[in-house]
Amino acid sequence: MPNPAEVISVVVALECVVVSSIVLLLVPLDAAVSLIPLLLVFLVALHAYRS
Repeated sequence: MPNPAEVISVVVALECVVVSSIVLLLVPLDAAVSLIPLLLVFLVALHAYRS
């Protein structure tokens, strides 16, 4: 069973991915382009956590 700090970290990363994805869908791409690297980093981190 994962410890609470690990669970909180995963939830925060997942929240960041969801919020960034919604922002990318709702605002023009040139305004949200700064979120793309952060989104990719958190997606890679979540993928590494799951595997």
